[in-house]
Amino acid sequence: MFHRKLYFAVAMTVAVATSLASPVSAAEPAVWTLESAARRALEIAPELRAARAEVAAREGTWREADAWPNPTVGLSRSDKLGLEDGAGGTDLTQLEIRQPLPLRRLSRERTVAAAGIEGARERTRLERLKLEREAARAYHRLQLAQARRRLAEERVDLADKSVVARDRLVRYLAPAERERLAVLREQARLGLFGAQAEEERAAIAFRTRLALPPQTAVEVALLALPAVPPGLDALEKNIETHPALAAAQRDTEAAQAGIAAAESRRFGDPELALFRERDFINGSRRNVAGIGLSVQVPLWNTNPGPVQRARAEAMAAQTRAQMAQRDARASLASAYAQLVRLREQAVRAEGQMLAPAGRVLALTRRGFEAGEVNVLAFVDALNTWAEAGARSRELLAESAEAAAELRLTAGQPLLPEQEVQP
Repeated sequence: MFHRKLYFAVAMTVAVATSLASPVSAAEPAVWTLESAARRALEIAPELRAARAEVAAREGTWREADAWPNPTVGLSRSDKLGLEDGAGGTDLTQLEIRQPLPLRRLSRERTVAAAGIEGARERTRLERLKLEREAARAYHRLQLAQARRRLAEERVDLADKSVVARDRLVRYLAPAERERLAVLREQARLGLFGAQAEEERAAIAFRTRLALPPQTAVEVALLALPAVPPGLDALEKNIETHPALAAAQRDTEAAQAGIAAAESRRFGDPELALFRERDFINGSRRNVAGIGLSVQVPLWNTNPGPVQRARAEAMAAQTRAQMAQRDARASLASAYAQLVRLREQAVRAEGQMLAPAGRVLALTRRGFEAGEVNVLAFVDALNTWAEAGARSRELLAESAEAAAELRLTAGQPLLPEQEVQP
């Protein structure tokens, strides 16, 4: 009985330790898609948590701007009454309550704080777009590395089969031709080693971006041509809603409202005072109540510095918004042209370079095995096919990265905002 309990306790401990040691592995997909990789990157990104913390901080500033300042209470105790009536001792002679009156200041500071909240939210959206772009880059580079590794494996297989077919040839092969086949086989193997090393580097970058355990095996979907983007005119119509431009606009509004807020803070808030005193009047102690209002008189310092600084900051914010608008349109046009060009090249490479190279290789290989084609023709056909395959896959990966860049410049997220929570 004791041994069964001990075994059960050890088994439970191991199970709990295993679940705590690898909390991510249970949720890992068998094959990563771009959407699943982007979702994972957003869920664990410290940048997004920092951006949302800034929103929370701005909301705290708004709540503070919406609150009236606390009143102050003053108590005075003296021996004045005891001296006047001869009773001696000390008494509580005054109770005073002072309340600052931020009549103009609060509404203006609330406007500044509200614009700051909206700006922080737009910067959070922009951070999401950037994180999606970075996750897409890591994903597509791993796609390319795995595609190159598979291509290198095919090349090794073809080179190995050519060496095996060497002994079945009808015609005689000179020693130099046999050595050439051996060199071809070794080149293919060295290319495979290099492709495997490149894949490992890309996998490390991918795991780092997604915060996966170091030894996690990652497999991504095959490279594919990205979808045809909408027209540039349609994308430019929505450029005003881009988070970068919206954030710059909110910053400008906050800076403009900051001028009025600075003007309201040039002088201290007026203070309303309510007081109750105990005094000696007509031979007896009596209570006296009163009200007072105090305002600051700007005789020596009109405090123009904060207003001048607020005006300069508003001008700088407006200039940054204009620069952001200019750069956003230029970046959108450049990213769109890049994607269109790369898609066209990828389609041409697939149809007019890779497919013909594959057909030439198949015909040359059959001719070589039949003894009708020499070694040099077969080597040239194999190298041409491998180069075409590598270039075709590079164009597909570059097109996918260009699509990710276009999503960033157009302000179009890959995943809905409500779908991902860090």
